[in-house]
Amino acid sequence: MIAVIADDLTGAAELGGIGIRHGLKTEIRLTVGDSTEADLLVIAADSRSKDEAAAIEEMTRITRDLRRLKADFIYKKTDSVLRGHVIAELKVHLQILDCPLALLIPANPSLGRTIRDGHYYLNGEPIHHSSFSIDPEFPIHDSDLQSMLHTKARPLPIRKPTEQLPVRGIVIGEAQSEDELHQWAKKIPPKALLAGAAGFFSSILDLRYPINRPDIPPLKNPVLYISGSTFEPNRNLIREQAANGGPVIWLWSPGWQDSILTNLRDRRKAIVTMQPSGDPALELRTRMANDLSPILSQAKPAELIIEGGSTAYAILQQMGWRQFIPEQEFAQGVVRMSVPDAPGLHVTVKPGSYAWPPLIRY
Repeated sequence: MIAVIADDLTGAAELGGIGIRHGLKTEIRLTVGDSTEADLLVIAADSRSKDEAAAIEEMTRITRDLRRLKADFIYKKTDSVLRGHVIAELKVHLQILDCPLALLIPANPSLGRTIRDGHYYLNGEPIHHSSFSIDPEFPIHDSDLQSMLHTKARPLPIRKPTEQLPVRGIVIGEAQSEDELHQWAKKIPPKALLAGAAGFFSSILDLRYPINRPDIPPLKNPVLYISGSTFEPNRNLIREQAANGGPVIWLWSPGWQDSILTNLRDRRKAIVTMQPSGDPALELRTRMANDLSPILSQAKPAELIIEGGSTAYAILQQMGWRQFIPEQEFAQGVVRMSVPDAPGLHVTVKPGSYAWPPLIRY
C-alpha cells in the first residue's frame, strides 16, 4: 500500500486522481483510520490553512497514525509553489518515520512550474511576478527557493538530477521538464522520505504501474459550484457568467439562500461565490461552511464542485463527510469522487490556481 500525506484537500484529490489514472484502488480520507483495503491511501490534512504550531500538531498526529498501517512507502504532498509550513512539516515526518533524508521536488513542469538555479519559475517568469504574489495567506515576494521556504539563515542543499545527494537532512531537487522528474524517480535513495508536487509523484508511479484512463461520464444535474478562490482568472470567469445572466449567487447578499435553491431547481445549476473582503481567510471559510451546510442538506445536488482546497476542506468537514472514493480525473488536479456518507452525490474539487477543464467549466 502507498500512503500520501497531503497538506490540503485539493492536493490530496490531485494525487488520488493520479492513482486512478494508474489503475490503483484509491481512497481519500480526512482521518487515517485503523485499516484500509486501498492500494493508495491519501490523507487530506488542512495544515496549510493553520498556523505553524497547529500544522505541526496535525502532522504529528497523522504521521503517527499512518505509521501503524505499515505502508510500502509514504509520499508527502506539498504545495507546488511551496505555500504553507513545508519545512516544519517535513521535519515532523522525518523524526516520526525515522528517515535520514527527505527529497523535496516541488516543480510541476506540466503546469509550467519549474525550478532552475535555485529559483522558481511559472511559465518562464519568476514566480513572484504572478498572481501568487497576492495570495491572501502565503504571498510570494521572491523566486529564490531559500526565501520561499524561509531557510536563508540556514540554506538547504539544492541539487540537479545529475548531482549526488547528501545522506541526511532535507534536499531540494530542481526540475525543468518531465524528463528530469523521471530522472529523479529513477534515483530515489533508500529510506528517503519523498515529497513534493503531483508531478514527482506521477513520475514515481509511471515507473511502477501502467496508465489506465477510464471514460468520463457527463455531469448529473443539478450542479452546485462553490468558489472560495482568489485566483484572478477564475474570478473573471465568474464575473463573465454574472454579466451574461448566469446563475451566480453572491454569498450573504439579500435572499442568497433562496436564490441557490431556486436556481438549482429551475436552471439545474448554481454558482456560489463571495465578494472580496478584508476579513481573515480562515474566518471567511468557516462562515461559508457553516452557512452553506444547511443549504446543501436541503438542496441535495447531484454534483458538488468546489474550487479552493481550504474551502473544500471546511465545507466537507462541516457536512461530516470523511471518506471519498476518486472515480474520474477531469484534468490534472480536478478529480470527481463519490461520497460513501452521501449516496448519489459526487464531489469534485479543484485547486484555486488551476484552470477549469472544458468538461466542467462554469
